[in-house]
Amino acid sequence: MHASPSSTAGKPLNFLLYVEQNYSFDILRPIQNEAIKQGHQVKWLVVGNDASKHFLHENEQALASIEQAISFKPDAVFVPGDRVPNFIAGIKVQVFHGLNESKRGNVYPERGLFDLYCTEGPERTGTLTGSNKGNYKVVETGWVKLDSLFQYQPKEHFDKPQILFGSTFSTALSCAELVYEEMKRLSQTGKWQWLVTLHPKMATSTVQKYKALESENLQFFENNQVIEALHRADVMVCDNSSIFQEFLLLNKPVVTVNNSTPLDCFINITESDALEGAITKALSPSQELLNSIQQYGPSITPYLDGKSSYRVVKAVEEMVSSHWTNKKPINLLRNFKIRKKLNYWKF
Repeated sequence: MHASPSSTAGKPLNFLLYVEQNYSFDILRPIQNEAIKQGHQVKWLVVGNDASKHFLHENEQALASIEQAISFKPDAVFVPGDRVPNFIAGIKVQVFHGLNESKRGNVYPERGLFDLYCTEGPERTGTLTGSNKGNYKVVETGWVKLDSLFQYQPKEHFDKPQILFGSTFSTALSCAELVYEEMKRLSQTGKWQWLVTLHPKMATSTVQKYKALESENLQFFENNQVIEALHRADVMVCDNSSIFQEFLLLNKPVVTVNNSTPLDCFINITESDALEGAITKALSPSQELLNSIQQYGPSITPYLDGKSSYRVVKAVEEMVSSHWTNKKPINLLRNFKIRKKLNYWKF
């Protein structure tokens, strides 16, 4: 049996923020802030071994178990990942963990598990709307993490150039192993300050190699510190990870390594020995490059006003007040796998 929303129009709603990865905290916090501002109640549910309640702020309320989440009777469950348990009440809201990625194509493993998809722009909206058989809604709201990104206030000024390195986990798309030795050499020169953050699914052996490089010239940033790192850096080195899109939205130069679809708004290289020269070029960008960077943001999302969380909350309020009924497919196998992952077997 599928759970359904419990609130009626005009009443404060119960919102559940569902976390399986540490990057989810920065994505979901703007929703929390806006929901509380609108008079709703917000709780967090942190599950699995890849996310830690340690990253919750002092004023944030976490539920201790799935049983407590069920008793909370949420009207909506917000998820940046691609799965959500159907045995928790509420409409299931997909808010995504990255901007629209060309590498993803038309593949949405979460399709069929969510009632509402809050998209960042026309491309993803078109993809999801085009295959909708009426069992979910698509509302173009903008990506909520950008509210956190644009509202962040940098705390310090640094004299030495700050170079951020970020990489995706997929072996075919990652440059982490390719540039490791060159980054090790460059970090030892002391010419630049390196900031390193890696995808939470990155191979443990690769993560440990980079953590071992930590020194006065290289600092490792965990997934809950990414926004700080993005603001602190002058240039980013990346590959095919969607994180470099966030950096471009701050109007700062990016160097990519073996990017699958190189664009004029970033500098792409194919060999690690070209890294130093590319970073030097990015630190003194041409006006042509800067112009391309400024044009990039509006090309992927028209919602750069820091109010995406407001639009998400309003979309959810409207959906709940419309008495939306569950129209999702049964998804027996996928829901069984979610129960198995969470080790929850009560019905």
